[in-house]
Amino acid sequence: MDVWGAVTGTYRRGAARFDRAGLQRPRPVSELIARGHTLEGSTVLVTGASSGIGAAAARRFGEEGATVLLVARSAEPLDAIRREIVDAGGSAVALTADLADEDDAARLIEKVLAEFGAPDVVVNNAGRSIRRRMLDSTDRLHDYRRTAAINYFAPVQLTLGFAPAMVERGSGHFVNVSTWGVPGGAMPKFSAYAGSKSALSMFGRSIAIEMARTGVGVTTVYFPLIRTPMIEPTARYRDVPTLSAEDAGEWLVDAARYRPAEMLPRYTRTLRRIGAARVEWADRLTAMAHL
Repeated sequence: MDVWGAVTGTYRRGAARFDRAGLQRPRPVSELIARGHTLEGSTVLVTGASSGIGAAAARRFGEEGATVLLVARSAEPLDAIRREIVDAGGSAVALTADLADEDDAARLIEKVLAEFGAPDVVVNNAGRSIRRRMLDSTDRLHDYRRTAAINYFAPVQLTLGFAPAMVERGSGHFVNVSTWGVPGGAMPKFSAYAGSKSALSMFGRSIAIEMARTGVGVTTVYFPLIRTPMIEPTARYRDVPTLSAEDAGEWLVDAARYRPAEMLPRYTRTLRRIGAARVEWADRLTAMAHL
């Protein structure tokens, strides 16, 4: 029996079914058995809210009746999103901050707690991606540091800053944005990005268990490739099926409403099952797609 052929066929059939489904968002189990948490009247903080996924999610949270705290570095595009939400009848506040700067992030946390209290939901969406082989990065340790600063340490700092007040209140939720390659097992040419997102995913799962009886939870969203300005410099992605920023925003609203432990595309579930059987098989499939 050609075991590798069978594995490859299973993965390709799973990927094909996913493509035919139109990159639809996963349905959390809790969506099937409960109405979920209401977002109307809640306070939702969204990082990286000036463009792409963050802006799309912020608009949707505004439509759901939440007060949206918009966080990004650039004031002008951030205020444009705020105006969009307000003009549509929603409530939003623009808060500029460089979350890669520890002091600036601390200032943001202090301001939010003083003026709004702990948010009901914190969406850790701001991120940075680099596509480069490790052997082409041997003199670029700074790339790894800068990527980890925004992808890992910034969400950790926001969590450390807001979690105590959430626990004291007895409610709250963190939504951490990660990538399909983390549960899939590997992301060649993205070692800086994947390493930082892997750290964030493990952090989120660990603290979710610690806070299990406090009313505060964590959802990790493992997105497929999304059509945003972050991927535009990579020519090979221009013809690859992608999720729109608007659809990605819907995933984040679902995460905040239904609060599953994780959300991920179906092909990643298939890859994770293959890796559970034999890591080498999953790595070979990943190499077929990336190398």
